Amino acid sequence: MRFKPPPPHSTIGWRVEFRPCEVQITDFENAAIVCFIVLMTRVILSYQLDFLIPISKVDENMQRAQKRNAAKVEKFWFRKDITTQVSPPEANECCKTGTTNCDMKNCDMFVEMTLNEIINGKEGEFPGLIPLIKSYLTGMDVDADTHCTIQQYLQFIQKRASGEILTTASWIRKFVREHPEYKSDSKVSEHINYDLLNRIRQIQTGKISCPELLGDNATSKTKDSVPTALTNDCL
Repeated sequence: MRFKPPPPHSTIGWRVEFRPCEVQITDFENAAIVCFIVLMTRVILSYQLDFLIPISKVDENMQRAQKRNAAKVEKFWFRKDITTQVSPPEANECCKTGTTNCDMKNCDMFVEMTLNEIINGKEGEFPGLIPLIKSYLTGMDVDADTHCTIQQYLQFIQKRASGEILTTASWIRKFVREHPEYKSDSKVSEHINYDLLNRIRQIQTGKISCPELLGDNATSKTKDSVPTALTNDCL
């Protein structure tokens, strides 16, 4: 995220812009990321959380994020204690890690964590962004259909973060490496490119499934009539 200054001669104030990642292959992936970001903004505002870290550590994170397989093997600087003096009780309860509202004099405010730990949590140290969202949703009046859809999105984000399913970059590299025409010489021929784009189109249109990229369930919307078993499973 970054601060956006107001346009010249405009009444628009300073804004904060989220920049989560590039556009993904399927509508389901993009919808999941958008849903995740929107819910995170609601959590931050409702729980009065503080995710600020020094810009030097942001720059360091950016350098690490560019490395191959960074989502699975790299560690990133993140704020350890994210609650503030005005955070509601439910936020403090969800974020219990042994320290509360620490400052730089008595604890380490910033720690290195894997993407899995940031998203899914690290026991005794960090609650995780998805658990924070789920805690927030428990206090919301959400119908079963919407709840199931949101859960599908959150599960997808969790699996991507944990490495259970591949990132887009990892999936593309795997496809190229396994292509019979690839000679392990870093040269991607027109034929390989064509086959890659054709495979992507087949995934996008639903002609073939791709569990290694999307998981077992990649539907963006549940049915109007939600089966009882599915409702119970999502709640």
